[in-house]
Amino acid sequence: MKAQDLMTRDVWSCTEDTSIQEAAKMMFEREVGALPIVDSEHRLKGMLTDRDICCRAVGQGKGFSTPVSEIMSKALHFVNDQTDIEEVESVMKEYKIRRLPVVDENRKLKGIISIGDLATHLHGLWKEHHVAETLEAVSTGPESSKF
Repeated sequence: MKAQDLMTRDVWSCTEDTSIQEAAKMMFEREVGALPIVDSEHRLKGMLTDRDICCRAVGQGKGFSTPVSEIMSKALHFVNDQTDIEEVESVMKEYKIRRLPVVDENRKLKGIISIGDLATHLHGLWKEHHVAETLEAVSTGPESSKF
């Protein structure tokens, strides 16, 4: 199974000049905790999480009109749409990522794979063992707050 087989394709994104308030509204409307940040060519530039808004924006006294470029995570981990699910899981575990962007060969955003996608779409003993193991890995340790 490949990343493209499991990813959520209908992903809202915004650009670096989107305001914090507008991005937060998008997250609220879609009931998501993260938004990919893309350029005009739809290439992945960063990620913005609800935690970024809370800790980096509110915590630092940023205004609602501040562009997301000032608070987004720029150190990115992502996979190609042809990446095997085992590698997706490995990246999520290693870097403690709950939502992993999926891109094509030109780094254009194609989708996102979340822990929930793994739990929803995979079946059998592999699912029970590996999803639980991945969830534990991304939820423990000092870096457990990424995407």
